[in-house]
Amino acid sequence: MKTTPVTHVIQLGYGKVGGPLVHLVVENRARIERETGVHLEYAAVVRSSSVALGDDLALRAADRGASFDEWTPRAPGMSIAVLDPVFDRFGFPDRTQYALIDVTATAETGPLLLEALGMGIPVVTANKIPLAETPGWFEQARMASQQARTPFRYECTVGASLPVISTLVDLMTTGDTVQRIVALPSSSLSCILGGFNRGFPLDAAIADAMRRGFAEPNPLTDLAGRDALRKIVILAKTMGLSTSIGDVNQEPLLDQDYPDFEAFQGDGMARLADRLTAARQPERVTYYVGSASADGDVTLGLRSFPKASIWGTLEPSENLFLFSTSRFGDLPVVVRGIGGGPILTASGVLADVIKAARAQN
Repeated sequence: MKTTPVTHVIQLGYGKVGGPLVHLVVENRARIERETGVHLEYAAVVRSSSVALGDDLALRAADRGASFDEWTPRAPGMSIAVLDPVFDRFGFPDRTQYALIDVTATAETGPLLLEALGMGIPVVTANKIPLAETPGWFEQARMASQQARTPFRYECTVGASLPVISTLVDLMTTGDTVQRIVALPSSSLSCILGGFNRGFPLDAAIADAMRRGFAEPNPLTDLAGRDALRKIVILAKTMGLSTSIGDVNQEPLLDQDYPDFEAFQGDGMARLADRLTAARQPERVTYYVGSASADGDVTLGLRSFPKASIWGTLEPSENLFLFSTSRFGDLPVVVRGIGGGPILTASGVLADVIKAARAQN
């Protein structure tokens, strides 16, 4: 009887996605192995200053949350040396199969991910920052993946569990020419502006997005549009454009930088509400939308669409991605759905891990 090889999972980060991800892996382990031939076990969960080694500790950490006190202190930094205790216990990558997962939100993990790819360790990331903001990182990761013939998967950097990146890559890999992408990539701004489109006062639309978990505790983080900006840059790079953050023609939502949400409330809130009201036209809806064209033009800003179009059918918090291609002509390829939230992101990361592991088997 053939023994299923074990893929040892190394997870960087243990925030709101990390805990649910451990549970998804463990709870679905038998089903995943039965249906895909992939057997996943945790080698380590790595935090900024501590680590939990082994499958049992990873599960106990997920179960006990903040009360878990069995983390082992580690030296700071995110070089390949972070993985030495893992290699000592489970073996080096030349004889042990690994998958490295990044569910952090920091540029600090970027060098480690590149080193891992060079060593032949598949990388799955939901961390947008290195891909969008570290100059040259995306191109280096792609090259390292190709040279080492090692999977590099980043589906969840755009659209969480929605098949956005894979749809784009499949179109291009099969020889289609992507002429333009139009995207509503931010679930939080979709929720806020979707509520506003439906007649909510802006403060009520923001409060609703916070209550539903789509906006950050400080919603200025969402209103600044940085998340949407990173996602449109990643789409442009995947499309083959050499786009950086500074290349995007971005129309900011906010009229100035505010030190905190309290400072924004009042005049800042009123000015943004007036601007959104002015942008809204009869029988139209307004969203914060990004676009990337094959000629290199990448934009992000407020756009209005007819209520009678697909844009008028969106529920608050839905994401929408339209791919206009040579093969599909006047009708774009459409990916839509809820693209945010810890569970959906964790499920998308797990799907990527399974695909990466299958490619290594």
